[in-house]
Amino acid sequence: MRLDRTALALSLAIFSLGCSAAMEGAPGEREQGVGPATEADEVEEGDEADEADVEAVGRTPLPIVLLHGAAGFDRIGPLDYYFRVADDLVDAGHDVFTTEVSPLQTIDVRAGQLAEQIDAILDETDAGRVHLIAHSQGGLDARFLVSSLGYGDRVATLTTISTPHRGSRVADIALGIIPGPIENTLGFLIDLLVGAVDGTEQDVVDQLYQLTEEYQVNTFDPANPDDPRVEYYSVAGVTQLNPFANPFENDLCDPLLVAGFALLHGTGANDGLVTVESAQRGVLLGTMPADHLDEVGQLFGTTGLGFDHREFYLDLAAFVTDPDAPSPL
Repeated sequence: MRLDRTALALSLAIFSLGCSAAMEGAPGEREQGVGPATEADEVEEGDEADEADVEAVGRTPLPIVLLHGAAGFDRIGPLDYYFRVADDLVDAGHDVFTTEVSPLQTIDVRAGQLAEQIDAILDETDAGRVHLIAHSQGGLDARFLVSSLGYGDRVATLTTISTPHRGSRVADIALGIIPGPIENTLGFLIDLLVGAVDGTEQDVVDQLYQLTEEYQVNTFDPANPDDPRVEYYSVAGVTQLNPFANPFENDLCDPLLVAGFALLHGTGANDGLVTVESAQRGVLLGTMPADHLDEVGQLFGTTGLGFDHREFYLDLAAFVTDPDAPSPL
């Protein structure tokens, strides 16, 4: 396998949204100022549920858990991964938790860490299940949690935001699985990034391989089918490069993602890293004019004029906790 260090560095930089440093707060920590915990019918561990049970349990008031993507973080100082989203959800009366898993690790390792945090959240809240909202690789961690670790009885809904369910071609190019146009001129970036997030180059390679189209389609997806006890929703981002396009209807791709967008040329609408086709899982709620950074309000809350990420997550939280609420898109 030929390793294109430039594409590898690019992939890590895009997936990471920035380099992790010392993080504040314990993993799975409840956000401050949450409203009163809500009650819901509990489903005992190990109980089998039919589709009628799924419908009854799914969109009900339950704790909301936010999952970050690859090389992501809960919070670095004042910067949280979902920029100011948790605070907004708390103010709206939701019971909100953010999780933190190893930034440079494989899906199975991250899912195992996530499982411990979900257990702690369920113990703290006395809730039978939780709603998971996951960005990018976080959605794959959640799927492994449900399907391979058996947490389908503890997850009511899983909503994935631009998760590469069918992989990302950017990762395939980075690892030389398919040819790509990037020349090996910025390989030093990988050393910088790997050092910043406390991992090795092999950690990056192992993690990125699991984000390839090859791995997701041929290995991960068959091994992690949807659990009928969980309601699956997905959202995809769409960006573009025309600076003259209507800014209230179209997102202008962030410069950090232009190279990724170019690598995906000809593969369909995408957010600079993940195509709409790859992002679909379960019920596709719609697409939003946002690139992979805008989807979580990065950097520092800056998004296009046509997308308010904070309003989107408020609407999404209302949707998953209220069966009468409209789709957020």
